[in-house]
Amino acid sequence: MARTTAEPIAGRFDLGSDRDPTPLGGTWSLRTRLADRRWPLVASALMLAVGMLYMFAWIPVVHHRSYWATGDDLWGIFRGAHYVGWGFLGGIYTPSNGIVTFPGMPVILTPLALLSDHAHLTESYLPFIVQHPTAALILQPVELLLASTVAFACDALAQRLQVTRVRRAILCLVVAAIAWPTAAVWGHAEDALAMTFVVYAIVAMLDRKWSAFGWLLGLGIVVQPLVALLVPLFIGAAPRGQRLLLAFRSAALSAVLVGVALAGDASDTWRALFTQPTPPSMNHATPWVALAPKIVSGAAATSQHGEYLHQLGQAALIQANSRAIAEVSGGPGRLIDVLLAVVIGVYACRRAQDPVRLLWLAAVVLASRCLFEAVMTPYYLAPPLILAMVMASRRNGRTFLAATVIALEIMVFSYHHLNPWAWWLPVVIGLGAIVALGYPEDVGAPPGSVPEAHRERESPEPDSPQVEAMRVPEFT
Repeated sequence: MARTTAEPIAGRFDLGSDRDPTPLGGTWSLRTRLADRRWPLVASALMLAVGMLYMFAWIPVVHHRSYWATGDDLWGIFRGAHYVGWGFLGGIYTPSNGIVTFPGMPVILTPLALLSDHAHLTESYLPFIVQHPTAALILQPVELLLASTVAFACDALAQRLQVTRVRRAILCLVVAAIAWPTAAVWGHAEDALAMTFVVYAIVAMLDRKWSAFGWLLGLGIVVQPLVALLVPLFIGAAPRGQRLLLAFRSAALSAVLVGVALAGDASDTWRALFTQPTPPSMNHATPWVALAPKIVSGAAATSQHGEYLHQLGQAALIQANSRAIAEVSGGPGRLIDVLLAVVIGVYACRRAQDPVRLLWLAAVVLASRCLFEAVMTPYYLAPPLILAMVMASRRNGRTFLAATVIALEIMVFSYHHLNPWAWWLPVVIGLGAIVALGYPEDVGAPPGSVPEAHRERESPEPDSPQVEAMRVPEFT
């Protein structure tokens, strides 16, 4: 089937004074750039402040116990960073660390692990829980700041798609609210950080910077392999001469690091990355768990709680309870998701896509992961919600408001423990509704028309320099 030509987007957006197109023929000063990203800066500051307040006050105030609230999985990832610092990359996948993703995040945290060793800071290591781990004083702020970078990326993409200033400000705050729990509650800043790289990769794609696009996508994959689901779609949409290069650039870093890990500890690395054990009793089982293979030998001991007695400057464990956890493999459901991503990629390859519709398809691919997972955790919702909210910000005010309300509602709802159907159905329906609300209906409009959200303003001339500067390219 011959590839058809998509209509360019130019001429369909108002570029009035409430928008910030890049100055023509010039560059922005640092002060101007900071002013233009003031709302991402505000969002980052709020994430950091609220995250640290949560760490220090949540358990003492709510549960009346003297503990700091650090991410549930934070210390396993940080332990993996220690292994990297010790020169043993394969040690990342030691079962007690609980790491089942690529090595990107432990590698990023390695300098902090070395600093923690040098300063003799205390840290938790399951099943031993330290009440006030001093390593958290440097680790938690870094995790929060890494997660907050996604607000900058989404603001850059929204600006590239000509979203109004007010809408961009709201978007930054909503994205921050979605990304905050990934770091503060769960210790998985990599889910938000991976979306930072992906969104900046999308901006590079819109600017036809194919080399930067491939490498940025590769950085996202090595941090969180979930975003590798987007590779078939983007390869299908890329120009023919860029497809092999895109595949190489996006896979190179992950292949090197995973290869080194396999060489160091083949059995544990294979088990973590291909068997993908996950405990349904600790997270949210979905209806797919009935079809997931059980891993009898993968049971692990985990601490329910521990208490330490400090005497003469020494910490002594006085109580620790642990239990065995049955696990299932997340692989089969994820294989279905991979096949769906390939089908969508083939569709994009055989039928040229308007760039905005291509971004919407990317949100569909990311959201499909939540449809087929055997075991879900609330932070799994963050990556699809982030991109879906960017797409919804292009729509009219009521649509964007509806998407915002639904996104916040399902984020809160996802923390309730219910039976698989009662939990899974509202989450999937809510996520699907947000993706549907972001569908770019205006991309099929004739050149020169104005989308619904901006009909009250008059658009500039289609051939004006301002429109040419903000033109979103078509891919053929």
